[in-house]
Amino acid sequence: MPTELTDERRVFLSTLPAGPRQRRLALAVVLVSVAIFLAAAPFAKTPLAQVPAFIPTYESALAICDLITAVLLFGQFTFLRSRALFVLASGYLFTACITVAHALTFPGLFSPTGLLGAGPQTTAWMYTFWHGGFPLVVIGYALLKHEGPEATGTSGPPRGNSRAAILAGIAAVLAIVCGFTLFATAGHEFLPAIMQGSHISALGHNVLSSAWVVSLVSLIVLWWRRPHTVLDLWLMVVMCAWLFDIALSVVLAAGRYDLGFYAGRIYGLMAASFVLIVLLLENSALYAKLAEAHEKHAKRLMILHEIDRAIVAQESSQAIAGAVIQPLRELLGVSRAIVNMFDLATGEVEWLAAAGRHRTHVGPGVRYSMELMGDVESLKRGSPQIINTHALSPGPDKDALLASGVEQYMAVPMIAGGELLGAISFGGESGPFPAAQVEIATEVATQLAIAIAQARLYARVKLHAEELEQRVRERTSELVGVNKDLYAFSYSVAHDLRAPLRAVDGYAAMLEETYAVRLDAEGNRLLGEVRASTQRMGRLIDALLELARLGREPLRTQRVELNDLVNQAVDELRASCGRSSIDFVVGKLGTAVADPALLKQVLANLLGNAVKFTRNKNHAVVEVGCRTEAEKKDENIYYVKDNGAGFDMRYADKLFGVFQRLHRADEYEGTGIGLSIVRHIVNRHGGRVWADSKLGEGATFYFTLQSA
Repeated sequence: MPTELTDERRVFLSTLPAGPRQRRLALAVVLVSVAIFLAAAPFAKTPLAQVPAFIPTYESALAICDLITAVLLFGQFTFLRSRALFVLASGYLFTACITVAHALTFPGLFSPTGLLGAGPQTTAWMYTFWHGGFPLVVIGYALLKHEGPEATGTSGPPRGNSRAAILAGIAAVLAIVCGFTLFATAGHEFLPAIMQGSHISALGHNVLSSAWVVSLVSLIVLWWRRPHTVLDLWLMVVMCAWLFDIALSVVLAAGRYDLGFYAGRIYGLMAASFVLIVLLLENSALYAKLAEAHEKHAKRLMILHEIDRAIVAQESSQAIAGAVIQPLRELLGVSRAIVNMFDLATGEVEWLAAAGRHRTHVGPGVRYSMELMGDVESLKRGSPQIINTHALSPGPDKDALLASGVEQYMAVPMIAGGELLGAISFGGESGPFPAAQVEIATEVATQLAIAIAQARLYARVKLHAEELEQRVRERTSELVGVNKDLYAFSYSVAHDLRAPLRAVDGYAAMLEETYAVRLDAEGNRLLGEVRASTQRMGRLIDALLELARLGREPLRTQRVELNDLVNQAVDELRASCGRSSIDFVVGKLGTAVADPALLKQVLANLLGNAVKFTRNKNHAVVEVGCRTEAEKKDENIYYVKDNGAGFDMRYADKLFGVFQRLHRADEYEGTGIGLSIVRHIVNRHGGRVWADSKLGEGATFYFTLQSA
């Protein structure tokens, strides 16, 4: 019988309820902290050696931790729109900024009395503002965390408004920190004396202990505001460490550089690390979920692509369902999946495509009871149905499902044009079914219904093939016209680009000739780079025009003696590169049916490529040959082989794309278009082109042509 579907909502650290495991871990951290505190407390007044580097090191680490935590919390605020998160992120930013001000005013670090015009009381008052301000922020967070819909992330201002709020918060925090710093430095003479040298006065103990009281209140408020999220739990751990920090540094310590002074600040660094660590762990978990979601999305696209392919191929409705049923089962992660097609006139299932533990079957004539689909009227309205196998009527269907371990399954309707065509049923050992699983099944069911409806439509429109062919011819004619316009446009753009390039190159040449003696080596190098870049751009424009021209000119095929073309290309290549140490080995190539001018361009590009990548060899060899495969006697395979640099076969698919290069321009010159031109010409001749190579051992480029 149908049951209510469960819903899943996205969770973050600030919305995820604290579970028993998190509570046990937090309690363990607090107990260890208590034990260390109890061990250190009796010795808090013990004086220790003064280590000037301790304060800048400790406070630098503290500021970095708090700043990263603030950034992560602001990031969550942009998604959840929670004012509580905004306040907490601002609080962490406040501690990061005021820590820097505290370090700058600390006596003896950068100057005897501290920077920024600090006095003997400045640092102690900065500590008070710091350790009293953050607990107030935590209290504000605790009071706001259950407030309105913004606390749940279900509604809120647009994303742009959240960015404006963050910028305003940063500005407010900086203003507050600057105000406190100005108050504690410029007005230090008017502040009560809470330090006597490096020791805390009696009044100082009272003033500084007030921060301890505020921290205790913040811990109580956090505990009181239930239920607790994971973020709440670790904030309570932070406030416990904060209490131990103030107790050791102020309440129990005598002054600076005693054991309590050092131990308290170590507690402070621990307090800054707790929330940061769990936020980073949460980010790692979210990235793992993102990778999993990406994989599922890729599988979903594969199924939808298969449906589109089947539509284009005009396959039957059974074949379409059969093609997607197995990948659908894997995507849903279920043990059983079936596509049922209904015959509502007879009240039975017409046929099915099934994938499960025991069989995969596609074919007509398989009839199942409609009881297996649940409430058909609800299916017509688009409502998925959850069926309990035990509630079915006794019979072979029920026995087969129970034997397969399917205790619950879901039927998702396939509706196209308002008509119920069938259902996708899937199930496993138990429910309930996650919302993401139902969403995927619903999306595939919708696309599959459309595909099946279109398959039926294609079966009825074969009489209109002539009209469709006419439309194809018209479309082809339009594309030919567009191609002509595109060539004209590319020629115009190339012409417009050449003028400024020539101007840049001309002016650079004039500067080189006139001012070369006045410029230093770097200036002359930069002028050379300008000229080389403009010339390279000119070559790119020429290559692009050549590529565009190939698709426009008709083929003028005839019988071609390939050995003559190769010899011409080799002679021109030797004359242009002036290199005589390359051995060209040309086999018997025979004749082929091709356009001589275009085929010569193919050979020139491949041979030029081979020469370029063998120039660092002491003995370079370039071989041109031909072979015929037994199964394709009307097709010859030609190859150009070298013993040069070679390439990694992982990048073989990139070789023949426009502007695709596997080496930097300063290693091997070129435009990245030559091999694309080769592929274009060979494809126009009805041939294929590919390459094989081993890195450092040379490369072989193959292309096929129709034999004469």
